[in-house]
Amino acid sequence: MSIEFRLSHAGLLCGFAFCGSATALPPGEDGVRVTIPVSGIADAAQGVALDPDGNIVLAGSAGSARTALARITPSGSLDGTFGIGGLALNDLSVNLGDTLRAIVRMQDGRYVGCGTFFSAGTATDFVVARFMADGSLDTTFDGVGYAVTSFLQSGPGGSLFDQCNALALQSDGKIVSAGFTAEAGPNHVALTRHTASGALDASFGSGGKVDISAAFGASSNSEARALAIQPDGKLLVAGYASGPGNFEFLVIRLNVDGTPDTSFGSDSNGIVRTPVGNGEDIANAMVLQPDGKIVLAGSALAADGRRDFALARYTSAGVLDATFGSGGLVTTPVGPGDDIAYALVRMPWGRLVAAGSARVSTGGPGTDIALAAYNANGTLDHYFGDGGTRMLDVSAFDDIAYGLTADISGARLWAVGTAEPTTNQDFLAVEFGLPDTIYRNGFENGELP
Repeated sequence: MSIEFRLSHAGLLCGFAFCGSATALPPGEDGVRVTIPVSGIADAAQGVALDPDGNIVLAGSAGSARTALARITPSGSLDGTFGIGGLALNDLSVNLGDTLRAIVRMQDGRYVGCGTFFSAGTATDFVVARFMADGSLDTTFDGVGYAVTSFLQSGPGGSLFDQCNALALQSDGKIVSAGFTAEAGPNHVALTRHTASGALDASFGSGGKVDISAAFGASSNSEARALAIQPDGKLLVAGYASGPGNFEFLVIRLNVDGTPDTSFGSDSNGIVRTPVGNGEDIANAMVLQPDGKIVLAGSALAADGRRDFALARYTSAGVLDATFGSGGLVTTPVGPGDDIAYALVRMPWGRLVAAGSARVSTGGPGTDIALAAYNANGTLDHYFGDGGTRMLDVSAFDDIAYGLTADISGARLWAVGTAEPTTNQDFLAVEFGLPDTIYRNGFENGELP
């Protein structure tokens, strides 16, 4: 096992009111790059969590067969106190295929992740797993460290598909997960809630499960890809749903018990679909602002057939926020080909950063890591990267950022995903400078810091 990492030059950059680090990177500049060959086949990190010491935990799959966690220090080294040599691998379904697609850190230092588990008879099911601070399975959770949930109890193995894409922790320790189920044929938005012990919570939905057909037509698809919990306990679910024409951005608000919040949106069903571009519009990430506004990020189809980064902001009532972008919507071309945002974070001072991938050319293969930084009103933050966007070539083929976290005290962003430095895809982590390091107090607009 070996890892490769590169440390780029980091110049001194301190603002009038803030200097997070003596070696803070300029906004959007890359620093540490780490690739980790977990299995040597097809490894991808899809989730990321930050601990108070600035270490980051990457969660994903090793060769599409086992769940995989890795912890690296701020310098990019594998943390030898985590798992075995910095890696924690688990073959939960024993040679049938497991993945982790999201991870969150609990206040006590443990971690909770969710993804997929292959079960004989019901094929791919939701899995929620809890890990100790050292990466080992927490066997107090459902007796083995993980809980498997199928939405369809019987059927031809291999033809049924349930997948967890996101999860969030309630203040009472309960775990909510969201994704989709194909139990009824087309994909439906699906959620589960587990108690702190790992049992399905009978007070949520039907026996701890919720199935929502959020598409325009009964035979069309809808899927959850992001999840957030409001301070009042209501749930926000984001993703995509088929509309009258094609896929549209989707945001749903549910009450604490999993029933639709009929006060959200204009259709009295808690479901809001938004066409953004000219066809396939998919939201992959979401942040909840302190003022209750909701920001989604993903991709939208442009008029020329390319995909661009796309953002939408809604008021707390589920209405597009006219003070953001153009009527609540923003699209951003990053590269010459398809650009897709998979992750989104918000700075405490209001700036937004989306991360994902940008195709290097309109016809050729290969993608680069892509980032875009936005002011609070949706305009590009022109102090970040190259006028607000940044492409980074890590390897010769596909470089993709699926997760993003902001280490504010360390004055850095971490983007995680996958890259191919040799012959196979590896875990990837890249450090970037925070947006608006100097001007985070609005000084560029003539205001005193």
